[in-house]
Amino acid sequence: MGEFIVSPSTEIDEFLQAGTRLVEKLYAIHDLDDDAEFTDSWNADAIVAEFRALGDRFSQVSVASAESLTPPERSKNVRNACEIIIKTVLCRFDLLDQLTVYKLPYIARHFRELWPREDVDTLEERLKSIIASVESEAGYLPSTQSMKLVATREALDALDITKDHRDQDQPDTQHEAGRLSAGKNAMSLFGKKPGQNKSVLEDDKTYTKDTVFSDQEMILREFLLESLKFGSMTDREDSVAVAHDGTFDWILAADGSKGHHSSNVQESLVSWLSSGSNDGIFWVSGKPGSGKSTLMRFLMSHPTTKTFLATWAGEEPLITAGFYFWISGTLEQRSQTGLMRHLLVQLLDQEPHLVPVVFPARWKHLRRLTTRERIKATVAWNLKELKEALRWFMQHTAGEARICLFIDGLDEFAGDHEEVISFLQKLVSSFAHLKLCLSSRPLPVFWEAFGKNPKLELHDCTRQDMLDYARDHLLADPQIQSLFSKDPPKASQLIIGIVDRADGVFLWVALAVQSLLRRSHLDFTQLHQSLLQHPTEIDDLFAYFIFEQATTDQTTIVARIFQLLNAREDACNATGQEEATTMQLWELALADQAEASELSIPEDVHQARDEQIQQICSLTANRFSNECAGLIVTHRPNPSTIRVHHATSPSAAQLLAQRKVTYVHRTVKDYLSRPEIWTRLTHTVNDRFFDPHHALLASHILQLQHPLDPFIRHRQIDEWWPAIPLAFTHARLSPSPAAELVLMDAFDTALCQHWSFRDTAETDHWAQSLFSTYEMRKRAVFEQPFLSLAARFGLARLIRARIRDGTLRPSPSPSPSPSPSPSTVPAADHTPNSNPEPPRKIPLLPQTTPFLAHRRQTVYPLAHPQLLRDLLEAGFRPNQPYTDLQGRTRTPWIDVLAALREAQRRRWLRYYDTDPQGMARVAEIVRVFVEGGADVRAVVPADRWDPEAGGR
Repeated sequence: MGEFIVSPSTEIDEFLQAGTRLVEKLYAIHDLDDDAEFTDSWNADAIVAEFRALGDRFSQVSVASAESLTPPERSKNVRNACEIIIKTVLCRFDLLDQLTVYKLPYIARHFRELWPREDVDTLEERLKSIIASVESEAGYLPSTQSMKLVATREALDALDITKDHRDQDQPDTQHEAGRLSAGKNAMSLFGKKPGQNKSVLEDDKTYTKDTVFSDQEMILREFLLESLKFGSMTDREDSVAVAHDGTFDWILAADGSKGHHSSNVQESLVSWLSSGSNDGIFWVSGKPGSGKSTLMRFLMSHPTTKTFLATWAGEEPLITAGFYFWISGTLEQRSQTGLMRHLLVQLLDQEPHLVPVVFPARWKHLRRLTTRERIKATVAWNLKELKEALRWFMQHTAGEARICLFIDGLDEFAGDHEEVISFLQKLVSSFAHLKLCLSSRPLPVFWEAFGKNPKLELHDCTRQDMLDYARDHLLADPQIQSLFSKDPPKASQLIIGIVDRADGVFLWVALAVQSLLRRSHLDFTQLHQSLLQHPTEIDDLFAYFIFEQATTDQTTIVARIFQLLNAREDACNATGQEEATTMQLWELALADQAEASELSIPEDVHQARDEQIQQICSLTANRFSNECAGLIVTHRPNPSTIRVHHATSPSAAQLLAQRKVTYVHRTVKDYLSRPEIWTRLTHTVNDRFFDPHHALLASHILQLQHPLDPFIRHRQIDEWWPAIPLAFTHARLSPSPAAELVLMDAFDTALCQHWSFRDTAETDHWAQSLFSTYEMRKRAVFEQPFLSLAARFGLARLIRARIRDGTLRPSPSPSPSPSPSPSTVPAADHTPNSNPEPPRKIPLLPQTTPFLAHRRQTVYPLAHPQLLRDLLEAGFRPNQPYTDLQGRTRTPWIDVLAALREAQRRRWLRYYDTDPQGMARVAEIVRVFVEGGADVRAVVPADRWDPEAGGR
């Protein structure tokens, strides 16, 4: 289900309670013996009357009045979901009523045929999803209503069926080659308690520190370690500001931090690091912007930290690792899965012999694969397995090492805070050789969990650090240095005023100091007056910088840059390329200046000159400091991600171009994400027809036309692949038709200039290399490869325009031999036709439906009904036979039926589907095909997974 606009109302409460009672009764019936009769517990008329009354009440509430009650940032109305479920339930009762043979007395077996278990399971899931959506906005609800929701959720959780019987008979629906099955067998391996896992390797080799790994085992070990890594793994750590010289030195000072207000805190932390007390958790709390992440980075990297921890470790080796939650980052950066993967990478890098021990099932499975199978193998990590692996690591290092984990930003975890707290508390209480240093905002849930542990309230401890920071940064400016030297008391008074107004928030100090530096020509009186104009609340300070002190032109520049960052995030969310969310300065600068008509798209490819790079990047970076008031910053990327051409070292300009662009702090993104702020910001540029997706697409073209590396034509499509899905997606998301109709042709032309052709563009276009692997593709030829790829990415406007101008038209019918009837399509395992004639082109229409019901974790969107309608109305044939990449004779309609059959097996099409992109969209696609002439008599042959299926 998608997200909802939550409408806190009595109708929703009553619907959830009625739904819960119905689920409970249905599960009770499914627990009966097949021939059992039931009458007393099943009053169908009363249930129908209750749901019809609820349906009437929902329909009486207008959309306007519903939305007036809701937090505006949600994307759908939960009332629509409730109404859909009510209608579905009533349809089920109508079916029961029409089949008179099933009237009272009901027989359990007959009833279950008409109301299957999967239906009941899904109804429960939908109710829980709605409750979760409402609870996520609990701040908007009266306490009595919130209590009702909790009671309803607990009633659903309390159903015995949900805990004891539900998954026992679930079929294994995963058949992905090269992976462990995600069905019952695989899950039973990963779900066992530590003591039970030993059976997996009971006859296998024992791995210790002294074990000599074979070449094959070393390859497997590195493969698993690499699979744990993710592209954005160190982005947050890299973006955290390094502590200003001298800042936080007091916290680890050997002299007890003389003269510092926080000596008790210092003693507490040093004692915790160096002693073996029972307090396994140390909590760093602080207001937003107080410097928690900077402190955590300081502690993790400072050698004195390890010195104190070594005292605690004694003669045992010390192992440390850390993780930075980041709500503005990728899914891995804000999830428990990312936490476990990053921690395990660091821990196992230090104890690599434990890789086969903590992943016994994975290890055993990979060892059994052939070399060819291992090359194709992939790993999809699940949270349960990762948690188990972390526990195994702790169990096998007990008595062998001491471990300290630093985890920053627990409040930025995008899930249930209580869940992650519970996991960490259980982990540290189970293993005496483990310490956890945690940081978060002082939210009630963290106070309740960690308030009695040793702790540090950072906003109360950093006054001297803030004074030092303000003084040092202001004195670094020659004009201010000269001013301060003339009147030191006034200089001191100004610095104290900055820190007093900050009220413990380091971010406020940093931004206010930057603001004063931009006014370095003023005298003391003017600087003091300027300081007093800065609001003390951090959100008000953002508003002051963006709206109040800025001119209209400056606010327009700010709005443009913020919208570019947001549009890139939208595109990455659409494609799943979360590692690409953080842009390089070169990418953003080209988008910023191309849209502002400061750059034009050239016809030829020329490597970007250093002076050109410096000029373009510096202009945008200066906008970050000036117009954006330091709310946007750049930081050096991780050295491993810096592009280096062959053996050449990157120039200073190229290093500048590859700097990562981020918000200075999470609070900036939180502020800009507020609907009223975003509306105010975007309204600034709406009159100027600014389109961030259009600008970012132009940037992708400019990056191809002005590469940072020397220009050499080649066929390594992987080098351009990260940009290709983003370019197509920006074109699709752009409200401007020009993005698809003009810029996509320019993108195609630019990439063709980089492509080393071996044949004509018709048979050797770069886009053709993106349809499956070379081994499967071989000599296959695709009809209009670029437009086929555009159709797969859902560029409906481009396809429609090419149909109208005659560029895209249906291929002529083959002659003279008759086409095979779809009803007699050969089975999937028939051998391909060995006709020596050149292979017939694979038509465009089948490229629109590979992702009919599910995206399969690809970069492509779901199939779009209107795009298919345009093609079918233009004469593209749903029954046109063709030979697919597996050598099977297919038709576009047979592909749709096969996709529907697979979707049913994999349970991608579910009961009570309230998502407009779900069952309703799929049904519309089927209707479009049937209306377009699809052969409803067609049959999909059986294969090793599915039985024969027809279109009727």
